[in-house]
Amino acid sequence: MTSENKPRQNPWLPALLSLIIPGGGQFILHQKSRGVALFITFFLLLALVLWIKVYVLLIPLLLLLLWMGRDAYQLAKGRQPGWGASLLLAGIVLYGAATIVTDVRPARMITGLPSVQPYLRSLLHPELLEQPTKDLVGVSPVMVPCVDPLPEPNRKPTISPAITPGSPCAEVGDLLTITGEGFEPNVPGEVQWIDPLGTPRRAFLDDQQVFFEADANGRFEVTLRVPQAVPLTSQPGPGQTLTHAVRAVQQIPSGTWQPTETLSLVIEKIGETLALAFLSTVLGVIFAVPVSFLAARNLMGGSPVTLFIYNVVRAILNIIRSIETLIWAIIFAVWVGLGPFAGTLALWFHTVAALAKLYSESIESIDPGPIEAIRATGASWPQMVVYAVLPQILPTFTSFTLYRFDINVRMSTVIGLVSDAGLGFLVIQWVRLNRFSAMATAIIAIVIVVAVLDYLSGWLRERIIQGRPIISDKSPPVRAILRVLIVVGFVAAFAWSWRVAKIDLVKLVTGAPDGLALAREFAVPDLFTRPKETTAISAPIVVPCGPVESSIPADPTLSLSATCGNPGDPLTITGTGLPPNRTVSIRWTLPDGAYLRIKSNCCDTDAAGNVVLETTINPIIVMEEDQTEPARVEITYDDAGGRLHLSDTVKRVVELSIVTLLMALMATTVGAFFAIPLSFLAARNVMGDTLPGRTIYYALRTFFNITRSIEPLILVLIAATWVGAGAFAGVLALALNNIPNLGKLFSETIEEIDPGPVEAITATGATRMQSLIYAVVPQLVPPFLAFILYQWDINIRMSTVIGFVGGGGIGQQFRIWVSLNQYSAAGTAIWAIVVMVWTMDYLSAKARERLV
Repeated sequence: MTSENKPRQNPWLPALLSLIIPGGGQFILHQKSRGVALFITFFLLLALVLWIKVYVLLIPLLLLLLWMGRDAYQLAKGRQPGWGASLLLAGIVLYGAATIVTDVRPARMITGLPSVQPYLRSLLHPELLEQPTKDLVGVSPVMVPCVDPLPEPNRKPTISPAITPGSPCAEVGDLLTITGEGFEPNVPGEVQWIDPLGTPRRAFLDDQQVFFEADANGRFEVTLRVPQAVPLTSQPGPGQTLTHAVRAVQQIPSGTWQPTETLSLVIEKIGETLALAFLSTVLGVIFAVPVSFLAARNLMGGSPVTLFIYNVVRAILNIIRSIETLIWAIIFAVWVGLGPFAGTLALWFHTVAALAKLYSESIESIDPGPIEAIRATGASWPQMVVYAVLPQILPTFTSFTLYRFDINVRMSTVIGLVSDAGLGFLVIQWVRLNRFSAMATAIIAIVIVVAVLDYLSGWLRERIIQGRPIISDKSPPVRAILRVLIVVGFVAAFAWSWRVAKIDLVKLVTGAPDGLALAREFAVPDLFTRPKETTAISAPIVVPCGPVESSIPADPTLSLSATCGNPGDPLTITGTGLPPNRTVSIRWTLPDGAYLRIKSNCCDTDAAGNVVLETTINPIIVMEEDQTEPARVEITYDDAGGRLHLSDTVKRVVELSIVTLLMALMATTVGAFFAIPLSFLAARNVMGDTLPGRTIYYALRTFFNITRSIEPLILVLIAATWVGAGAFAGVLALALNNIPNLGKLFSETIEEIDPGPVEAITATGATRMQSLIYAVVPQLVPPFLAFILYQWDINIRMSTVIGFVGGGGIGQQFRIWVSLNQYSAAGTAIWAIVVMVWTMDYLSAKARERLV
């Protein structure tokens, strides 16, 4: 602001106004954007503090208000103050609230280490190969407890090998010495306790499992403590005993090494994972290409009709791609049933939207000259596409398709969370069964496959972008043979993937009503509600028939075909004079108020207000001996009245949306905090060509490439065990995924910086640290911030689904609603996800435009 246009008013007036109305002083000083931004920021932070009820955060918020007054004063004086202090104060409030809302407690990462150690140890002991073994088993009976006289056991001891207990009987908790002979010398073994039902369990002594190793003569001696192997409710009576047994087992290697059953199953599921990703990508391309032309503004802007089509198609694509694949998998699982077919449909549906958007943006960025030239000749719209558009977009389309295939491979590894498909299904089951070594085998397989495919697709994309076809340097006969092989291989891969995915078009048609009905329920959110008053009519029914009568008379509008009966007897329930065309609930009601629906989703009255239900008497209403009042048959219905108000679902969704946004913010911040220093160590131009430098560079790059292959949904399973299920586990999993992703992006940016300023600074005799601060950092701040915003955008999308496996946020509540068949409530969550993703996508895009 120059001296000619300085404001003439008293500078204390806008300062005072900003203290009364945050940003008001800036607004009257014609700094409208600044004033509006301060106003919105202040009241959003104030609402956040009041919501979490942590009033100590009002202190930095009050300081922020004072800063606004000072800022308005300086603007009125003709100065242009910076934003540093305001950003610091706002950050204190925001991150303080985020830490509380997401329940971030770093101490739990220390106290929870014992819980996560089995996961970490299992990564060093995957189930890859095994050697067939021959079991050498010795068994001897032991009577528990001791009685006199001691009966003969109902089991016989083995003769060779043989084990001998120190006593033929024992009491629970006694020490029992076991000796064995005839075992394989110098081979370790395990001692087990067998209960009377024949169930083996590990033998222990002072919380340590009992093992043995036979000496050179095949003998051993160990001591164990007699366990409580029979439940207290099943103990033998006085003077009685039960036959238990002690067993010693040696597993003696026999034969050559071979793949474990786990590894064979993982390889099979890896094939299924690749098949799902390949088929969904191919089918996605087939549908996305024509849709992308309808979503390209430069092709559809010729008339109001085509422009309308463009806007509708773009809106639909944005909605579909805003909803994560796992949520679509739920709908398709209802549509066609659990299995790889549902997973393929979910991947395909999301792929169509994602690729169509990428393709359309590629079309919009092509050279308009050929399009105008073709149009000038009077060519039709299809001719324009074939001759002016396709030649320009094929390389980019191919690159985007390979990129999407990468994503589909990653997603198909976790689609098993909600559908019995892909490797993710095995990972979930093994984690729940505590089979950590099997889980490690699957995770290692995922990392290897994703890393290999990432390298291959990156190599292919590079050649395509550079215009160097794969077979261009071959002789014509070789090129012809290779083309034939590629086509044959593609067809074979497609046919194989089709079979593996268990595509059943009949299910797609017959299941459409259920799938579309579920989609419609999701599409209609539970936004508003009215106060409801429940009306109930009932009639008593005595089961079994007897002299008992109810003190509560039957409602005349409800009649039963029998007033008493036995379980299983037929019963006709008739309601009359009810509201017409109304859904009612018919149920058995017990005297204590408990009830059971007679039929789910029942029933609707007819136009005259009548309803008839034929059923049989349920055993739940059988009268107990001390029961004085019989059960009743009850019909209930709700009458809505009063003014509309926001439903409880909306309030819950708003709260969880805030939690989800703050989870994404915390994860992005933590990820960036660790990724930034690591990225400098992973940049070749920073580490130099020395041996230590190259070693650190390759080690970190390898670490980034390996760890970024693991999907956050798998990391959440480990984090939930580490720090407990909830928002903190989600933040931790996302942060662990962000570190390698951001580290790779940051390091590549560092390697691409302009070397001129670095050389100039170095020429002055500056140290390496000075070169980083004054020549490197100024070039990195804008792209780094852009990448951080981009990662935050991704984290918001992922935060909506990591709750499926214990990561907190809106995804966890969504899964609960789905499991309870509350689809309208779940639909409200879906629309909240769409709004969040759209809003943050728009804001981060605008911010990236200004930063880059």
